[in-house]
Amino acid sequence: MRILIMKGRSQYGGTRLFVDEAAAAFGRQAHDVEILDLTQSDSAGTQVLAHAPTARVDLVFTINIAGEFRDSLGRTIPDLYGAPHVVWHTDYILSQAERLHATPGSTALLLVDPTQVEAVKSIYGDERFDHVAFFPHPAVGEPSADDATLAEFVARRPIEVLWSGSFQKPEPPWVDVAGPVRQVLQDALDLALAIEWIPPHEAMDTVLVSRGMDLNDPVNRGAREAAFMIDMEVRKTRRFEFLKATAKTGVPLRICGAGWESQLYRFKNVTYDGAVEMTRMAELMRQSRLVLNTNGNFGAGSHERPFSASLAGAATFSDLSRYYAQVFEPGANIELFHWKNLASGMERLQALAADPRRCFEYARSAKAVTLAGHTWDRQIDRILAAGEAVRTA
Repeated sequence: MRILIMKGRSQYGGTRLFVDEAAAAFGRQAHDVEILDLTQSDSAGTQVLAHAPTARVDLVFTINIAGEFRDSLGRTIPDLYGAPHVVWHTDYILSQAERLHATPGSTALLLVDPTQVEAVKSIYGDERFDHVAFFPHPAVGEPSADDATLAEFVARRPIEVLWSGSFQKPEPPWVDVAGPVRQVLQDALDLALAIEWIPPHEAMDTVLVSRGMDLNDPVNRGAREAAFMIDMEVRKTRRFEFLKATAKTGVPLRICGAGWESQLYRFKNVTYDGAVEMTRMAELMRQSRLVLNTNGNFGAGSHERPFSASLAGAATFSDLSRYYAQVFEPGANIELFHWKNLASGMERLQALAADPRRCFEYARSAKAVTLAGHTWDRQIDRILAAGEAVRTA
């Protein structure tokens, strides 16, 4: 099969690395893969229009981008290339509402949390898109060499605990919103923070229904899409709670990411690298015993970090995701904490960070799980299946 993958811009090179990993995996299955790097021109649209007439492809795959593309004649990516287009959205999907509005129904959507699939179908209707499905993050980076013994694990991994990601301090929300709308948003946020986890669209819908709004009335679609604001505030609030609680534990940390400078005073034992590319992050994981993860409020889905850490031979400590609880064995090859019992989670973090043997055992088991089902080689059939689903729709 001839597969075209478009590569766009990316903070820390994340999605660009995903493209390279996907292309390599398709290539190992004997597909003919071309990468079109849309950063090589001042106008990505012009680049696409120049490329399409020269290309013969059977599938177009993009990450976050180009689903909404239309030229001056209204032609979409499937129109221009005469092939199915599959878009994998790695951000919270309702934050991409404008893109969704412009994306043709014949484009297949892959999302990183199954409840986001439910949100799209609930808000836009089952018939809006021919195919919407869950696509969990595959691991990135090269598999680490196996550590044969505990002593080897410790010697190869001088970083005791690694934490990566940008810092975003919560600010008073809704400052530019007035009246009843502001109260609706606040009530939805209060609901979401009061319990362990609720999909953001369900929190918003619950409040809207309590105000007598009909969820099936298209006029209310915009109000339902505002769930992305709940997602954003929950994510920032809980990540800040995690930061403060982790700092109090005193565990030795290596932190990578932008914006942490104002917070480093909280930590007793920290090395700060600043922002690093994802390729560098994968290298650091191979030098780490334990990697921290917060899941971006994707409480039923995935982030690449636990799988990448496992592939790198490190143990993972993360907030609960239904998906992690399904594919790993909590307490045997991953440690999962609950937001509503963060104090207990911090006790378990301290215990795990101080126990290299348990990190070693977790890491060996989690790596086997990841290699068996959560690399790009293991996941690309989902992309091919999505393409076939819209090809035959």
